[in-house]
Amino acid sequence: MSKWSNSRPLVSIRCITYNHEKYIAQCIEGFLIQETNFPFEICIHDDASTDKTADIIRTYEEKYPKIIKPLYETENQWSKRGDTLTRIVDSMLNGDYIAMCEGDDYWTDPNKLQQQIDYLEGHPNCAVVVHHCTKYNDQTGKNEGTFPKFTVERDVPIEEVILGGGGLFGTNTMVYRREVLEYHKLAFWKASPVGDYPTILSCAHLGKVHFIPKVMSVYRIFSQGSWSSKTLLSKDAFNKRLTHINACEESLLHYDEFTEKKYTQAIQEKLDLNKFNLYWDFGKWSLLKTTMHYKQRSLLGKLKALYHCIKA
Repeated sequence: MSKWSNSRPLVSIRCITYNHEKYIAQCIEGFLIQETNFPFEICIHDDASTDKTADIIRTYEEKYPKIIKPLYETENQWSKRGDTLTRIVDSMLNGDYIAMCEGDDYWTDPNKLQQQIDYLEGHPNCAVVVHHCTKYNDQTGKNEGTFPKFTVERDVPIEEVILGGGGLFGTNTMVYRREVLEYHKLAFWKASPVGDYPTILSCAHLGKVHFIPKVMSVYRIFSQGSWSSKTLLSKDAFNKRLTHINACEESLLHYDEFTEKKYTQAIQEKLDLNKFNLYWDFGKWSLLKTTMHYKQRSLLGKLKALYHCIKA
């Protein structure tokens, strides 16, 4: 921060939080350790937390009033659905670049922002820079390796982004150009039940998606109140996941129209893969065998799928 030559932020850190009192301090500390030659702002949207999250944020705001710029809701905006929350958070951001990190995740490398911005500044055709991150299971207290499973620095083609889905990259690895915010007005964005997938799809349409093979953040799964804990661990997990993938299908079909059918093959393959994975996870044999991913398997592969469903 001592190297900053002016006060206008080049980067806005976009942090949405709700009932993250166990995590938010570690999240903010990950922002504060960043060593950059440019100014950044930390925009934290607290969505009317009912625990001590807001109190913790206020403590940091008092220490760093020039860079920590929170908004404390008195009424939960996410529960209203629609694009209300997105519009509110977007209005907080002043930077030319947006860095993502939700309140239950955190950054670990002090050079993360500088490295990503240096690449974006030097490559105007690049829309977003992502990197490796560690997956941490909050239920077991153990790391579950790193993702994505790429090994070299490279650009990731849009077809691979489509097939990879929202889980291809950790949300907290994304640093992208401000122009991506304009995509929030489009039908595929508004139809999506989550924000990570349409964000990376927007970036892939705007420009290059560049991957750096370096671990610079931690992405929690099954943290308190997260999508993974509410959906994957719920008693009604199958129906909740089915509702989720149906909404994703609507979003992808809008994206197919928006991109003038250039990526229809990848989109159709992704839609089929979503269903295959759902039926596989829950051992739904009669449904599994209707998918193209099943039909394209070898005889041995089909027998293994049958055995899996019997054992599930």
